[in-house]
This record gives sequence, C-alpha cells and structure tokens, in this order.
Amino acid sequence: MDLQQKIVDGTIAVVTRRNPLRMTVNAVVYAAIGAMLVYAVYPESFDVTSVVVCVAFGALYTVLRDYLVRRQARAVLASHVAYVKARHPQVDLYVPMLDKVGSAVLLKRSGLFLEDGELALEAFNQPPFAKVPKDSITVPCGVDFRIFEATDDAKLPIRGYRAELMKNPYAFFVLRDEEIAARITSFAAPIERTE
Repeated sequence: MDLQQKIVDGTIAVVTRRNPLRMTVNAVVYAAIGAMLVYAVYPESFDVTSVVVCVAFGALYTVLRDYLVRRQARAVLASHVAYVKARHPQVDLYVPMLDKVGSAVLLKRSGLFLEDGELALEAFNQPPFAKVPKDSITVPCGVDFRIFEATDDAKLPIRGYRAELMKNPYAFFVLRDEEIAARITSFAAPIERTE
C-alpha cells in the first residue's frame, strides 16, 4: 500500500470511527423523542407496542445515519483527492485536513499537498452535501500560510498543528504518521517570540 492510500484509509477510519456509547445514547434520545410525539398525538393508543416501535425506529435511524455519514465522508474525501490531482497534475501527496469538535473528528474543506517539493494548502469551495468542489484556492506555505508547531492528540491517532493563514490563527489536524509529520514539519516556520 502506498502512502497516499494509507493516508486516505487512515483518515476515513478516524472520521468514521464508531462510538458505541454515543450511538446508544443517540438511539435512546431518538426513541424518547418519538415516544413523546406518539404520546402527544395519540395518547389513547400509547402502549408498550408504541414504545417498542419507537425504540426500534430510534435504533434504525441511528444505524442509518451512521452509514450515511460514513458514505458521505468517503465520497467527499475521494472528490478532494481527485480534484487536487486534476488541478495539480504534479502532486506528490495529498493530506486531508481534519477538525475536532468535542470527540467528533470531521473533514475540513481543505487539505495539504506536496508538489515539486513544495507544500501548499488547497481550500475548497464545496457546498454542504455536494460531492465535488465548485472551485478552490491554493495557498503556498510561506508568507500567507505558515505552520508553527504540532502536538499529538492523546486519545486519537491524529496530530494537531498550530498555523497561521492570511495572518489569522488556523488550527488543523491530520492523520498521525511519522512520514507525514516529517514532510509537513520540514516546512514549519520558527515561532516568533515577542518580549
């Protein structure tokens, strides 16, 4: 398996990882909401069968939602890789950027790529639920995009980076892999100290 495929597979595994506790809680919440709605609309026919049906639909909705999220993440990541390779034919490696919201890890609408020995950020203009980006902006690592330092996440196989994009703080995560880290950190800028 080449490095690009390893990155894609690892990123999908992190983004679509299953959390049984969260899925159980979601199923219970959906079942409770469904039961309250059934009770509010049909209080005279609310019984044990209604509760069982609500629990079954809550579990089914949770599993279906999980499947659709996984499928969407795979499609979006595949479109990002294909888009960057089409736009930059000399690309050596594409590294998807991730965001972390609580315990959830999400794909950012941007990624890093190496082309002719240079690192750049590709920011996609991609509406929600669209499978292919409309267009994108490329920002080479240097003046407008600078990476400062990296820290490993204690619970997940991801590495967080502190960076600056167009003079604004910009944080992102990528799959934790020593080869990826070596390639990215070779472009890291020294931290400027103000005293």
